[in-house]
Amino acid sequence: MKNEFAFLCPPARALRFSGGSLDIRSLSFPLEVLKKYDFLFSRFRVPSRGRGLEIIFQDTPGRSGEAYAIDCEAGRVVLGANSPRGRFYALCTLLQVLAFHADAGRMPVFSLRDEPEVAWRGFFFPGEGKAGADAPRLQRLLLQLALLKFNQIALSSAAPAGVKDLARRIGMEVIFVDKDSQALFHRVPAGPKIGELPPGPAFFHGTGAEAETGSTAWLDFFLGQCRAARAGGTRIAAWGDLFLRRPEWIRRIPGGVLVLNREAGPGPGRGDYFKTVILPFKAHHVQQVLCPLLCERDRFLPDTRAAMARIEAAAAAVRTGKLAGIMLAAGQDDGETCLPEGAALLHFQAGCLLWSGRLPGPASFSRWALSRDEPDLFRVFSFLAQAEHRLPYSHCRYLFEDPLLAPYSRQGDPREIAAHFSKAALYLKAREFAANEMSGFFDFTARLYKTIAAKVELSSRLRSFLEGAGGGETIRLQAAWLQQAVAELKELYAGLFGGPLPSGGLKEFDLLSERFAHLAQAASSPAGRETLLSALKNDSPLDSPEASSSDPYPM
Repeated sequence: MKNEFAFLCPPARALRFSGGSLDIRSLSFPLEVLKKYDFLFSRFRVPSRGRGLEIIFQDTPGRSGEAYAIDCEAGRVVLGANSPRGRFYALCTLLQVLAFHADAGRMPVFSLRDEPEVAWRGFFFPGEGKAGADAPRLQRLLLQLALLKFNQIALSSAAPAGVKDLARRIGMEVIFVDKDSQALFHRVPAGPKIGELPPGPAFFHGTGAEAETGSTAWLDFFLGQCRAARAGGTRIAAWGDLFLRRPEWIRRIPGGVLVLNREAGPGPGRGDYFKTVILPFKAHHVQQVLCPLLCERDRFLPDTRAAMARIEAAAAAVRTGKLAGIMLAAGQDDGETCLPEGAALLHFQAGCLLWSGRLPGPASFSRWALSRDEPDLFRVFSFLAQAEHRLPYSHCRYLFEDPLLAPYSRQGDPREIAAHFSKAALYLKAREFAANEMSGFFDFTARLYKTIAAKVELSSRLRSFLEGAGGGETIRLQAAWLQQAVAELKELYAGLFGGPLPSGGLKEFDLLSERFAHLAQAASSPAGRETLLSALKNDSPLDSPEASSSDPYPM
């Protein structure tokens, strides 16, 4: 019978059925709960008419932290928890159950006990949450993360007020991030005043310039901020890499400071990375949070399998080392290009793993992502995870490489690479979904794969076209088509990003478009084709001012 609750996310730790069922056609929630969490009732479309099955919230002796219980009794459902966050999690779980059984009008009688596997479960958006960002998009993502029971969120202090308010309402502790190495939350010329520090942990984000030059000015400033925060009842969090460059400073980190250890970058064997950074801080009893990387800089959607391996390794290290917890890093910096929609399955699996210690069943994914059943959604994301994991380089490297020299696709068999992306594009086009917030992302991804396949195909045959009769016209037509395809990709990407683009977010599209334009023009004349052929044989850069300005993915 537990399979009936396979839709729950995250999976519950303990679940027991007593037999029988309860009528849920009419429900009675406390008025204050309905007002405080109106957005939840709207999302799950669970009505409350003030009568019927009574939903009761009560404190439970002996239950601590975020733990909660749900017990079905005659004529009522009791939600037990001793913290606001525990009560919020209990309500989210119950609403999932009620929404799933709404059409039947009855739900099974059950008892549920739940508590987190990892205490500190955070999410960090580099380059997100800024002033002018797409607030509805961020709010939707925050709510989805809250349903996965993340309890910490790192945002820019300039994030829209509505986003910050929602984060607090859904039980998340907000950590504000500033890029300035002399800033906590916001710049205060004379130093932060105790009364101005918001509640919750401060996030100390520094460039470490002083640390790299050997100066102690940065450390003195940091220690001063720690003293001010402690006096104001605010906790400090700091990146660990600053201290790893100067390990003698680690012993001076005050008690209560939370150190965030992030990955230096992706690659084979990165699962062991955290083992090398934990011990220096553990030796001095410093509390640590590990920050595995979800998406690399050169991707629009992540390599889900590789990222999950990093997250599982980090979770194992947290359990073994008895560390504070994990904060997932959505990307590497403000130049991040990864689309949140592309990381949906990764967010989902990681959140469930951190809360319950195990991965969820496929049945719950679409209900979390779309608030309804869409069985194909899990299959498509699983396909994307496989497609992104099989090739030696990322899709952005194949897309933005020089179309004449094609350094990445020519390291293997271009026909296999073109076939890989072509088949992936056809698969996505064959899927039929109801129009939803994922539709634009799937359209973008299908076009992305189709464009890469055509680009690799052109690059692989470029020499034969240049050497053969009539090849110049073929090159001109294909380059013109690709130039238009890249322009459409750029427009779709800008629309999907939904807010101010990261620094240089469209530069690579423009550069690639200019290269195709130059290629089409050069191929239109015998002299131009001879120049292209010579460049191809000599393995030199494409001979145009635009192409030589900067290659975003140099060898």
